[in-house]
Amino acid sequence: MSGTLLVVVATEAERPHREEFELLVCGVGKTGAAAATAARLARGGVRGVVSFGVAGAYPGEGLAIGDVVVGTEIGVLDEGLDTGERFVPFARAGMSVPGAGWLTCDPSLAGAAPSDADFRVVHGRIATVSVCAGNARLAAERAASGALAESMEGAAVAHAATLFGVPFAEIRGISNLCGPRDGAPFDLASAVRNAAKVLP
Repeated sequence: MSGTLLVVVATEAERPHREEFELLVCGVGKTGAAAATAARLARGGVRGVVSFGVAGAYPGEGLAIGDVVVGTEIGVLDEGLDTGERFVPFARAGMSVPGAGWLTCDPSLAGAAPSDADFRVVHGRIATVSVCAGNARLAAERAASGALAESMEGAAVAHAATLFGVPFAEIRGISNLCGPRDGAPFDLASAVRNAAKVLP
């Protein structure tokens, strides 16, 4: 497929400092991500879409701040009911939630880690959420899905790409670990810098 590679980021702070592709700043969250991606794809000329930026890693998955996750599958995990004790997803027969099924990423839209990289590149599932996991219970529930990390736009970008028949991927640098945030380390700059090295 001919055309440009579209890299979708939520904020200017997540802009990769590379020039070989078209950049789209969509705003934080699923709504802006899906709408902005769809509007751009409707104009044509895009061969692939990458949801790019930072993510929080689920504790116990072996990821550290500065590592990079390349999505193998991405999906919406938090459309449902929180009872206070557990989360009950809405996605089931008769109640479709766009992006809630695991969507398969195109591996050709991600590059390899540089040979001299001082960070790890891990391939696995990335969850898409509207509310970040700020407590241990929620982080553990989401990790039980097989996801390594969570972002706020990936599956929405993928859903829009799917509607237009365009392949997609998600590449995220780890800026923090999910769970309680008071005093917890957060490094957006390193996460973005390392993730940019894995763009194709």
